[in-house]
This record gives sequence, structure tokens and C-alpha cells, in this order.
Amino acid sequence: MTNDDRPTDDAADDAGAAASAAAPTPAPAPATSRRNFLRAGGLGLAGLVVGGAAGAAAGAAIGHSIGVEDGREEFGPLNPNTEPGFEHIVVLMGENRAFDNLLGWLYTPDTLPAGATFDGLAFGNYSNEAPDGRDVPAHVYAGDTDKVMGMPNPDPGEEYPHVNTQLFGTVSPATNAKLYADQMEYPYNAPSFGEKPKMDGFVKDYHINFERLYQGTAPTEEQGDQIMGGFSPQMLPVLSTLAREFAVFDHWFAAVPSQTYCNRSFFHASTSHGYVTNKGDGGYDKWLNAEATPTVFNRLEAAGKSWRVYYDELQLISMTGMLHAPVLEKYWATEHFATMAQFYKDASEGTLPDYAFIEPRMVYNHNDFHPPFGELKESVVDGMLVVDSAISDVRAGEALVNDVYTAIKTSASTKGSNALNTLLLITFDEHGGTYDHVPPPSAVPPVAGAQVGEMGFGFDRLGVRVPAIAVSAYTRAGTVLNEEMHHGSLIATLNRQHGLEPLNDRDAGANTLHSVVNLTQPRDPSTWPTPTPQYLPPNPQANAPHPGHAHKDKPLSPPGRGLVGLLLARYGSADEKEDEAATFGDAYNALHKYGEGLFGKEAE
Repeated sequence: MTNDDRPTDDAADDAGAAASAAAPTPAPAPATSRRNFLRAGGLGLAGLVVGGAAGAAAGAAIGHSIGVEDGREEFGPLNPNTEPGFEHIVVLMGENRAFDNLLGWLYTPDTLPAGATFDGLAFGNYSNEAPDGRDVPAHVYAGDTDKVMGMPNPDPGEEYPHVNTQLFGTVSPATNAKLYADQMEYPYNAPSFGEKPKMDGFVKDYHINFERLYQGTAPTEEQGDQIMGGFSPQMLPVLSTLAREFAVFDHWFAAVPSQTYCNRSFFHASTSHGYVTNKGDGGYDKWLNAEATPTVFNRLEAAGKSWRVYYDELQLISMTGMLHAPVLEKYWATEHFATMAQFYKDASEGTLPDYAFIEPRMVYNHNDFHPPFGELKESVVDGMLVVDSAISDVRAGEALVNDVYTAIKTSASTKGSNALNTLLLITFDEHGGTYDHVPPPSAVPPVAGAQVGEMGFGFDRLGVRVPAIAVSAYTRAGTVLNEEMHHGSLIATLNRQHGLEPLNDRDAGANTLHSVVNLTQPRDPSTWPTPTPQYLPPNPQANAPHPGHAHKDKPLSPPGRGLVGLLLARYGSADEKEDEAATFGDAYNALHKYGEGLFGKEAE
């Protein structure tokens, strides 16, 4: 969705306007006094703009006092819940970032809130060894801003064999180092039985992936070392502000040590049907032909609870709907699927469902946080092979997060959903090959005694740690939650919230999100922080790249390629299925040929 598509409110106060020129203001915010406006502004400044130990500590202290002492001061028409907690859950899921990559530097020993513990990079010495024997420490990205915001570039390996190398440092058999993931052989770089992850193979795997992409050309030190890099809080003002001023989970793990589809499937179905690849041997058809396993959406529907999946207008179709086609196809052309314009309308009018899931834009003009995906070009410039890459910028993801947060913060309905009764969870599907230092724990397989799945994986260990931030009126600023969480935690939360039966053994024992509720009195939304996203340069991919568009030949990222692949697997001709959509132009043709009108019925 473009900025022009978002609703605006001419009567928005100065505090709302200061959030971001691009942020939607779908409904007037509760009246804000000058004292509260200054206090909210001071919160943001203390936490981020001023920076340093004193600043972050001040931010946490101010947030605490707001929440506990005078947070009920100016609710306007809003009434708090009869009991602390939330009635509506909104989840925004990004793509392919590890916890350390986005939030590893969130706190230092000097800025950590009193009494809290945080498993971040500033609390130890973490490194990987490069192929030449150098020690490559975890570090903050440095350099030109536009370049940094697209790191790591090129995209790391994210498939199951690559993740095995990243976690265990193993390449088995050795010939796998020269092959693409779908060509690799058993045991697919898997470790020996009982071996613990050492998190020491990220640099090794990045070199392997780089050399394959560049046809045997090794990366420079600068190129190879970037896989150990991550963003400082100042680089990501929206995520950092929300993580510091509400709650951050520092032990939230992906469900599967592999790709997007497997983890997104687990997030709502508590299973990936035994698959550890987006495509693999069965092609995209395998997801469409999978056993009709119920999702939490089906459970909610049977219990009479409301739910809706919001997708981006520009890409026309929902990944969630396609991925769970065997059980969700009957809902595609209903109000259960809607565009982001409808989300902002629902937030403004207080009509958010019991559970809402937001998909970012994954095909072109990314705002999903996915690192740039490149493809080798035949041309050579100054002796170097040229890799053409789609434009991908974490600032676009930050802008989306800010828009969604602002819509909830300013939601002031007195009869339905509003800022006081809605929980926002920001998380990611999987780490996408980016570095994290925390070893993933073992896991309960979805079904006890089930046969191993694709590539011999038994689903007995979790994927890599991913960012997870919770925003709630009943959450104290500076909250750090250390308990083990994983993608089954969302299902477990909805089960507890609405009296639903677990889907299987994986979600049955998962911890829930209810630990974010640690205040007895809610924080007045007018005192919530007002993040200011970084400047986002215009993206030449902002409009759908029709066949004549200058950027029609840019390569699709794996989730974009997969999304179009699912569409073609369901509706495409034999030739279209054989010639997988690989570029923006291919995606445009397929989406507009088969996707228009397939999903959604806008609510009145």
C-alpha cells in the first residue's frame, strides 16, 4: 500500500503528527495535554535520541512511572478492562532476521533496566572463525547508511542444510559445499546424534553460499564478515523504541531450522506436514495437496471467534491463505481476508477481530525486512561478476511496524477493539541465515512417534532465535521476558484465551503471551512513545513492475518466488509451472492473470 492509500485525519494533534509523516492516523487520538505530550516526547528522547546509559535508563524509569503511577490520567472515552490483559491480538510477522541481527545490541550492561537480564551481544564475546583462520567478532554494521540498511548482501542461505552448517559448523558430505540446497545429499550437513549447536558456522556457510553465487569467487573480508553484523538501536528507532518501552522476548525461537513456508505453517497449524523446504522434491504443489490439517483459524471459526488475515494490496493474494489452502480456501473470497486498507479502517473503527494476522509486502517494493536476494549476471565489471539484486531496505519494514503500531495506539473505540484491549506482537518467521549466538533448544515433535520428515529431520529441535516484541497497555516499560517461547506460543495463547483444544503436542506445552501483562493499571495511550522512523528513500519498485517497467527483471526474493509459485501450482499451465517466476515482471504477469479477485471481501 502506498502512503496515498492510507487514511488520514486532519484533526490529529501535534504528537500524532510527530510520529512520522508516513504514519496513518485512522482515528483521532484521545485528547493529549501539553504535559503528557512533553512527557511522551521526553520518553522517546531519553530512550533513543540522546542515547547512552543514562538516556536508556531514564527512558525505562519514565515509562515505569507512567504505567504505574499516573497512567490512567487522561483516557478520554476509553475504559480499561475489568481485569488486566487483552481481548484482541494483532500479529505482524516479518521475514528472515535473527534476534541478534535486529535486537542483539538493544541493551548493554549500563542500560539494562534494574533487575532484568538480557541475552544480548554486549554481555559476552561472540565470534566465528573465517576460512582463513581469522576471528570474526559480532559487531554493529558500519558504513554508508543506504548500504547498511540492505545488509547482509547477498542474502545468506536459509535452507535446512545451510542452517545445519550455521549451527554446527558441519558440511556432510563434503561435496555439499559445492551444491545448491536442493542438490545436497544425506545427511544434509546434519550433526551427529546428541551434538549441541555451537553457533560457529555462520561465517563458514556464508562463504560457501557466496562462492557458489559468484561461481567460485571468494568474498573479501568486508563482504564475508558482514554476516556477523547487526543493527544498533539507533539504526532501528521504531523496533528499539517499542522493545524498550514495552516488552521484548529474548528467547523466542522459530519452529523449524529452515525456511519461510515451514515456519509460517507452524505458526498457525503447529506443523509443516513434515516439510523442511519451501519447494524441495514435491514442488509447491505439496503445500496445496497436504493433509487437511486444522489451523488455529479453523479452531477460532468453530468456536464462533472472529479472525482476519490482512495482506498487501499490491501483491493481491495472501501467503497464509495459499499455504493452508486445504483448510482455508473456502474462506479466501470472504471477509476473513482483507487488504491493509481494511486493517487501518478496522483499527480506527474498533472492529479488529479477536485475532488478526498481518502479512507484509513480499513480492516487490519489500517492506518485510527480507535481505536483498541476488542473481548472477553474465556481465563482468572491473573483473568482478555482477549480481543483480532486488532493493530491500529494513527501513521499509520499520515504516510498516510504525504504521501498524500507530493505528493501534490511536484506536479509541469505546465499544470494540481499542488501544487498551489490544496486544500487538511483532515477530519474524525465521532467521534467514543471519547470525545469532543463542543455541536453539530441543523441541517436542508435533506428533509423538511420527516418522522423520524431509531430509531426515525429526522436528525435535527448534529453529534459530528471532525477534519478538509485545506492545500492550498492561506492559511495564523495560520489560524483558526470558522464558522459552516459540511459534507454538501464539497458538497456545489463543487456545487459553478462547478455551480451544491444542492442535498437537507442540503447541500443547508452549508458554503463552500472557506474561507480558505485568501492570494492574493500564498506561494511557497518550503517554505511549512516539517513534520516528528513519528517512526511507523512494523505491523505484514502488509501483507494480508491469512488463514494460524498468525494474521488471529484478529477481524475486525466496518468499516472493514461493508465493507466486503457489499461485502457479494451483492455477498455472504446465509451462508456467515449469518456468518458475523469477523476476518482478514474471510475478506481475502471474498475479494479475490468476490473483485478481481471488482473496477478500471488504467489510462494509
